[in-house]
Amino acid sequence: MFTKKVAKSFENPQPPPPQITFQGRKLPDHLINLASPSGKELFKQALNESYAEGYFNLSSCFSHQMEPAYCGLSSLSIVLNALQVTGAPVWKGPWRWWYDELLNCCAEIEEVKKSGVTFDQFACLARCHCYTVAKRANKVSKEEFISDLKAVCSRSDIFMIISFSRQALQQTGDGHFSPIGAYNHEQNMALVLDTARFKYPSYFASADLLYEAMLPLDKETNLPRGYFLLSSYEPQKPISLCKLSQDAIANWTSLGKTFCKDLPDRLITERPKTLEEAVKVILNDPFIMSLHNSMQTDVDKSSSEGNPESGEQYLSTLLNDIIMSPLYSIVKSVFKKQSPPPNQYNETQISFATLFLLSFPTNLFTSLSTELVIELEQYRDHTKMSSVLKHEVEKIKKEVTDLIGNFCSCSKTNAILSNDLDSSKADIVCCQAKN
Repeated sequence: MFTKKVAKSFENPQPPPPQITFQGRKLPDHLINLASPSGKELFKQALNESYAEGYFNLSSCFSHQMEPAYCGLSSLSIVLNALQVTGAPVWKGPWRWWYDELLNCCAEIEEVKKSGVTFDQFACLARCHCYTVAKRANKVSKEEFISDLKAVCSRSDIFMIISFSRQALQQTGDGHFSPIGAYNHEQNMALVLDTARFKYPSYFASADLLYEAMLPLDKETNLPRGYFLLSSYEPQKPISLCKLSQDAIANWTSLGKTFCKDLPDRLITERPKTLEEAVKVILNDPFIMSLHNSMQTDVDKSSSEGNPESGEQYLSTLLNDIIMSPLYSIVKSVFKKQSPPPNQYNETQISFATLFLLSFPTNLFTSLSTELVIELEQYRDHTKMSSVLKHEVEKIKKEVTDLIGNFCSCSKTNAILSNDLDSSKADIVCCQAKN
């Protein structure tokens, strides 16, 4: 009997429940609960002032964050659903819906679960899905912030997400993201739709105080926080590296490794002497080659959503504009001289390869000779591009730049982010992919 009791005591004991638990926190007195009589009155005034136009779109899509550190992901998914951004991954059954864990690029989801996202990671993630203007609090005045509040809250096609310190609002915790739902001009108060509904309800806060709450430095980055203005892409962008990151062939970590290490290493090792040789080195990278088919699939899917004719027409215009680019003939020449034989590739693959080369930031070519870089930049001159091609090139370039910032550890930060040829050529930047 003694033996049985001892054996039973070693059977996978369940961890004891936490000694302290919470079911919500009390709001500080200076924050006004939306559901309170005072909160309802503030909202009525905001509605009468036409500064609550986007509230109903947001509230109809509102859901609380599924993890304590998912405030950034949850805020973005709410806004993407409110904007009715197309291209959401399948949620369950046939239904497409943006939700927290589907937003898994620009930062590894397991890392986000532990520590959330930074201001730059959020900007990177948002730009993959919608038009995003990111504003650091130390770069804008309080007057500009309030002006943006008024502009956003008077419309239903653009939304604001604020990144702030809870401590500055006398709340528990620190960094937090949440959408703004309304603005009361008479009282100068903004409605914060808190995504951590298990912790705090939605509340009105002084706009002056919210501005001050964005200024404290984030311990992760040693930079202040800020806010984002989000709206739909017009026309809807058919190409996104973030969409590719959901594919088994092309994931965000692999993209980071390619841009941070593999491509620079190949260019240093092979030291191309001509522009055609440089293009060949880049296109011979196995991962870059694998992107051609992935990108084509991604575009085909996106063009069938919403208005198929509009998507197909936009894509057709884009491909035609790429073919007209002077760089296209060099890329095509490289393809012809490679194996497999010419019948193993098509014009669309050549076009996407050209688009990549047009979009890569200059800093990826720092190991090339100055003469080659100058020649390449002449082929990549944005002023000679059509509006459609320039539109896509600039967006992909921004995504790659964000990718480098989030996934690369560089010995010369200023150079890797610089667009100036002389400063970026000061010495070869040594980058490694972050673990």
